[in-house]
Amino acid sequence: MYAELQCKTNFSFLRGASHPEELIETAASVGLAALAITDNDGVYGIPKAYWACRKHSNLKLIVGADIRLLDHPRITLLAKDRAAYATLCRLITRCHQDRDKTDPGISLKNFCQQIPESSGLVALPAEASNYKMLKDLFDKDLYIPLGRFLDGYDQFRTMCAMKISEEFQLPIVATNDVHFHKKNRRKLQDAMTAVREGTSLERAGFRLYSNGERYLKSAFQMRQLFKDMPEAVTRTLEVAEKCSFCPSELRYRYPSEWIPRAHSAQSYLEELTWSGATQRYPRGTPDAVKAQIHHELDLINKMQYADYFLTIYDIVDFANKKDILCQGRGSAANSVVCYCLGITVIDPVRMNLLFERFISAERDEPPDIDVDFEHERREEVIQYIYEKYGRHRAAMVSAVVTYQKRSAFRELGKALGLEVGTLSAKALQKEFDHIPATMEVPSRRELIEELSSEMKGFPRHLSIHSGGFTLSADPIIDIVPVEPARMEGRTIIQWDKYDLDYLGLLKIDVLSLGMLSALQKTLKATGLKLHEIPADDKRTYAMIQKADTVGTFQIESRAQMSMLGRLQPRNFYDLVIEVAIVRPGPIVGKMVHPYLKRRRGEEVVYYPHPKIKKILQKTLGIPLFQEQVMSIAIELGGFSPGEADELRRAIGAWRSEDSISEMGKKLMRGLVKNGLSIDYAKRIFEQIQGFSKYGFPESHAASFAILAYASCYLKCHYPSEFACSLINSQPMGFYANHTLIDDAKRHGVEVYPLDPNTSHWDCTLEKSGFRLGWRVVKGISKFEVESIMSARPFANLFDFLGRTRMRKNILVRLAMGGALEVFGEDRRTTLWNILSYHVKKSQSQLDLFSSYHQDTAETQFADLDLFGEIQEDYMAMSLSHRGHPMGALRSQGALPLMSTAKARSLPPGSWIRLSGLLLVRQRPSTAKGMTFSTLEDEQGFLDLALKPDVYERYKDVFLFNCFVTVSGRIQRDGHSVSLLVKKVESLWDDSDNQLNIEPTQYFF
Repeated sequence: MYAELQCKTNFSFLRGASHPEELIETAASVGLAALAITDNDGVYGIPKAYWACRKHSNLKLIVGADIRLLDHPRITLLAKDRAAYATLCRLITRCHQDRDKTDPGISLKNFCQQIPESSGLVALPAEASNYKMLKDLFDKDLYIPLGRFLDGYDQFRTMCAMKISEEFQLPIVATNDVHFHKKNRRKLQDAMTAVREGTSLERAGFRLYSNGERYLKSAFQMRQLFKDMPEAVTRTLEVAEKCSFCPSELRYRYPSEWIPRAHSAQSYLEELTWSGATQRYPRGTPDAVKAQIHHELDLINKMQYADYFLTIYDIVDFANKKDILCQGRGSAANSVVCYCLGITVIDPVRMNLLFERFISAERDEPPDIDVDFEHERREEVIQYIYEKYGRHRAAMVSAVVTYQKRSAFRELGKALGLEVGTLSAKALQKEFDHIPATMEVPSRRELIEELSSEMKGFPRHLSIHSGGFTLSADPIIDIVPVEPARMEGRTIIQWDKYDLDYLGLLKIDVLSLGMLSALQKTLKATGLKLHEIPADDKRTYAMIQKADTVGTFQIESRAQMSMLGRLQPRNFYDLVIEVAIVRPGPIVGKMVHPYLKRRRGEEVVYYPHPKIKKILQKTLGIPLFQEQVMSIAIELGGFSPGEADELRRAIGAWRSEDSISEMGKKLMRGLVKNGLSIDYAKRIFEQIQGFSKYGFPESHAASFAILAYASCYLKCHYPSEFACSLINSQPMGFYANHTLIDDAKRHGVEVYPLDPNTSHWDCTLEKSGFRLGWRVVKGISKFEVESIMSARPFANLFDFLGRTRMRKNILVRLAMGGALEVFGEDRRTTLWNILSYHVKKSQSQLDLFSSYHQDTAETQFADLDLFGEIQEDYMAMSLSHRGHPMGALRSQGALPLMSTAKARSLPPGSWIRLSGLLLVRQRPSTAKGMTFSTLEDEQGFLDLALKPDVYERYKDVFLFNCFVTVSGRIQRDGHSVSLLVKKVESLWDDSDNQLNIEPTQYFF
């Protein structure tokens, strides 16, 4: 038997060439007794290794790390017990503290100070270490690692190790310094070394290992290498025996000091829940709700999750007290306890949602509560968490950024000596693919394809999770190392959300949502509260049915607007379906068209079993939600709730179709056993497989549908306030400011120009519309705006120039955008005066006022037409309050007579030619090569569809022009209208005449 004590995974970034899971599987297959994961300066790969190791009872996982000392050779440390692991985490945290992200390390002096007496750490120092000092520090837990790599230096290394062993009375242990699980990964490890060193393989030289021997070897292979020193192999088992720590011991406590003394966490949670129930159900809590509350509270008590729920409640309560709009979503909306605590806004009992989607006693997985906050005020919530719980007990969860095929292709291309220059990974791969196979490079092309496929999914670096926090009653650094994030003032743990799931650790998701900011601003402007918005407003649903939803939440995209015309939502649950159905899962699962046909009465709604009717009646016999899949599995497939949740996890967004197929046979057997036909069972399973491409849980869709309806109601009844708030909440949403403003004007909203004497940073409501704020000006700073607001009012342009601190380029933009016309001169005259001012200012001619009058009196400029003014508006602000550019061109007779409004009224098959502004370009992977876009003019929008051959023919025009003329035939599907495009032309031959608008939102 043999235990490998030094092993690097790919979390030793650009050093290890195998996933933790690959190393564990290989270690088990070659019969190792134990495997130590010892990545550089971190325990990044431990949770994944632990999860993989659970399937192999005969393999022991040893937790360790390889620590970089700044003034001493590296040292490998292994944790013997829980206390030793905490010491290791603290030491790693210290390595990253106050160091560059790519350069962790610790001085020998600080290293010794961090190691307590009887530390419980096993130490394996590198060559040329200070063995005397280390022996004093680690005593009998200090070993000399010896590797034999068949590289010509084995005899020398052995002699050195034996000399040190004799001099300091230290035992020798065999190790293979593993960097990959199989020998054939040597090529990738070499290439990664070249990438890490910023060189090519040809120039890497001695920075590469001399051979591929650093792979995971069996006990037999290691005994053969150490025939003369069998005790070195046997001694690895002695070290493995010492190391009893297992990551399953990591169970932390949530902070609870704020809970009233008279309560335990569970009793306080129960009190808050029942108190909240009386507020949620003022006419009396229904019996079904009471029963569900009892069921959930009992399970929460059994799983010991009360502290977690109370922590979420505390954060939401803080937000409510600070008037920060927030809302829980995701599977948490399946919980009536969350509903009563005010965390979520969906009544799960009334909607008959499945609680097991959230928490199940049969699965070893913690609950996950996601809460969205206003994106402009989330920082207040984050700072509250830091202040209340302390940075030593609160840190953000990391997100592992991985190499994708294209990024790996680019990096490896450099290593293989390709001159990639500034080419993108996509362009590089495309150019490389076009090299004829008859040339001398096919072997290199095959090699880079092979290596980039192997490197795909390897960790590249850590970033900050979008909002995941981990909290503990004890110091976080006793559980997992903490390191600085690239964002100032942020620290992250070395594990991502999946790692926390593997270890059963809880996290809090403090997420940001731009629409909450826009809604809150609109509500404050109107004096409404979110809960005061009336349900089932007819005008709102009429607007939704017309797909008049630009700027609203979730249902504003091209695909959603097209679906609105076909689905014609009439009530809230229709909106829930609308939010969920335009996802890859339902599309790939072929659920969309059957549902629409049944909804229109074009197809009979068929329920082959009474339980199917109970589960799928709301969605007309089509499984659109993950909860429905779980219910079918439980009621008719013979699955327990825990097994059904395994099925749900298997059809999650990051699982493969193969993992679903593993459970397919059992599900189909259960369905057939309960009287369903084989054909129906196959059809259900095919639909379920579609969820592997991403589908929504019903609770999540319902949470989003509430915000979708609220945004539509406010747009319908308060268009000025809503549009103003949207602009003030940018960046967010699907459309640029110019589209939002043009849409607002079509709804009767007056948009007033910038005015130095009245405009603020944000847009402000006035009369029947709003006035533009300085935020819309390209490049202007808040400092410059403050200088305007503190100095006004201004008597004239020269007063404005003299008393503000504006950069010349910003002044030019203000003049071009007409923002200074309030002073009585047109924009060109204003621009001339600004330029003259700066010339004379540079010449120290301080008495400028009189000379201006002399200059401008003699200078005459041709008037701009409307399109010219709009063009300059866009150059300054990327928008215009004066109107849509298409309207200006149409008034000049420069466009075809056809408009989007007229096109939408034509019968299917009508051939038309019209011009407009392209807003979005998309090529969904689910659309069989079809490309989609939206064309906008002054009268509205029209969806465009391009078949693959048309797209290829006109690709350059389509991708690199904003203003185009398209020709094609009208298509209708219900109330949805689109144009099947046959030809795309640039609106102008001379590109200088185009507005300064960059092509927006590519989704390829």
